[in-house]
Amino acid sequence: MATDHSNFDPLRNPQVDYERADLSPAGILWFLIGLFIASVFIELVIWGMFRFMARTEALFPQGKQNPMVNAQKIAPAQIPHSVLQNTPPVNLAVFPEPRLQVNDAGEMGDFIESEQKLLNPPQPFTDASGNVHLPISLAMQLIEERGLPVRGTAPRDTGEQTTSGEAPVASDPGASNGAGAQAQQP
Repeated sequence: MATDHSNFDPLRNPQVDYERADLSPAGILWFLIGLFIASVFIELVIWGMFRFMARTEALFPQGKQNPMVNAQKIAPAQIPHSVLQNTPPVNLAVFPEPRLQVNDAGEMGDFIESEQKLLNPPQPFTDASGNVHLPISLAMQLIEERGLPVRGTAPRDTGEQTTSGEAPVASDPGASNGAGAQAQQP
């Protein structure tokens, strides 16, 4: 029986190792070097293209200017002030074709105006269905004064039985807060 342990290395376990024939560290290193060289080459090509395009204005004649550039320039005094805050003023009469929505800013202004008329009628009125329309400020003031309407709660059935066979305690339906509970006497 051979018990020669002269080649024993406590830090190396031959059963737990990777397959050395699949991928070598030199292959990974060469791949990373090639990737770096390719990225530098691509960066130089893009830099050269941008330099070339910057100088082509002098080499090649420019085309005609777009006619819509001049058509959109209007004096600020002629443009009506828009209700919308984030939209730039645009002259809708010279908007380019095709016009999918002919007057979008005007239509939005009409919509906002109709919503304001609905929220703030000139005076309270009742419509055909019986609904009362109030200005929103008056409705908020009435809610502040009166509070929100609250639906009454039904009395809970506690399941208690009286000893003399009397009916259980019932709440008074006329009481607004349900505190007027009375016992029924036979």
